[in-house]
Amino acid sequence: MKRRVLAVGAVAVMALGTAATVAFADDPSPRATKHAQQLTCTAYRLPVQHQGAEHHLYAELCHRGSLRSSTPVQVLLHGGGYDHRYWDWPYRPQTYSYVEYATKHGFATVNLDRLGYGASDHPDGATLDFDAGGDAVHQVVEHLRNGTLGPRFDTIVLNGHSMGGIVAERAAERGGVDAVIVSGIPLHTDDEDEGAGGPDDEGGDDESGDDESGDEGLFPFAPAADDPRFAGQPWAEGYFTTVPGSRTQAFHYPGTYESAIARGEESAKDTLARGELCALRPCSGPPAAAGNRRQPSGKQAELPVLHVLGRHDMMFCRTTTDCATDPGAGQTKHLIPDAGHSINLSRGAQQFYRLTISWLARHGIR
Repeated sequence: MKRRVLAVGAVAVMALGTAATVAFADDPSPRATKHAQQLTCTAYRLPVQHQGAEHHLYAELCHRGSLRSSTPVQVLLHGGGYDHRYWDWPYRPQTYSYVEYATKHGFATVNLDRLGYGASDHPDGATLDFDAGGDAVHQVVEHLRNGTLGPRFDTIVLNGHSMGGIVAERAAERGGVDAVIVSGIPLHTDDEDEGAGGPDDEGGDDESGDDESGDEGLFPFAPAADDPRFAGQPWAEGYFTTVPGSRTQAFHYPGTYESAIARGEESAKDTLARGELCALRPCSGPPAAAGNRRQPSGKQAELPVLHVLGRHDMMFCRTTTDCATDPGAGQTKHLIPDAGHSINLSRGAQQFYRLTISWLARHGIR
C-alpha cells in the first residue's frame, strides 16, 4: 500500500500513486499533531541549465494540508552513491524517512535527485563538479521563489548530506536561501588541515576503486560502466558507483544499523559523477583539499549553518573511530550517537531529525 498521494506536477510527466492513511503515534507532540494530515507528494521534472543545455531534475514536493507561501520548505540533497530515497527510505518510513518527519513538523520538502543522479538527467559526469551541482540547485531555489511549484516560497532551507552538503554550500553562495544544514561533512576552520575530506587522503591516479591501503571499504568506488546495473547506459563512462558489497562498511558502523538497512543499501545504490568524486579523491595528480571545500563566502557567509556528523563516521574519523576524539571531525560540535556516515539510515536517525527541526526553530524557521 502506498503511504501518500503521488500526483503529477505542472512541469512533470510521472505516474500517479494512491492515497493511504498514515499514523503518527510515535510523535505525539502538539506541533506534530497539528500537522498529522495525510502526506501528499507531487513529482516534477524541473528544467535547469548546464553548460548551455537544458536538463531536468526529478523532484518530489511533499507537504501536509494546505501549501502556502509562508510554509517553510527544505530542499533535500542526497550524497554520492544515493538518490532521493536517502531522505525518504522505504523501509520503516516512520523511523527512516526525513520527509515524513519534517512534514509532520510543518515543513514542505523538495526531495531532489541531483543532476547526474537517479531519475534526473545525466550530462557528462566529468563536467559535474560541486560548482555545477550548486548552480543547478540554485536554479531549483529560483523555481521555488518564482512559484513554479505553486506558492512563491518565503523561506527556503538547503539540507544536504555528504557530497550533497558540499553542493548545498555552493548553492548557498549564490543566495536565495535562509539556512543550510550539512551532514556527513565536518566543519573545519581556516587554520586546520582538512586533508582530502573524503575516503582516501593519499590521492593517486588509480580509478579502479581499490584503496592504496588495501581496505576497499575506505574507497568503495569503481567505474559505473563496469557494474552490470549501469553498464550499457550511454552516460555510464562519466560516472562511478560503489563496489558490490562495500556499502555497509563504507557508510555504516557496526551496531548502528539494522540488518534490513544493510540489505536495502545494495538494491538502492546509485552512481556518482566523476567531477564530484575526483574533487574528493583525485583521479590523477596531487591530493585535493577537502573536496575543494572553501570557507563561507558570498551570501553563505551571512547564513546560519548547522554541521552534523555521525559519531562513528568512518569516512572522516578513521583514526579513533569516534568523532568525539578524532581529529578528522574538525570543529564539528553536533555528533549523532549510534550513527555512521549515512546518518538517516542509522539508529540515530530520529535524533538527527529532532536536532534539525529544533535548530531551525531557534533561528526562527518553523
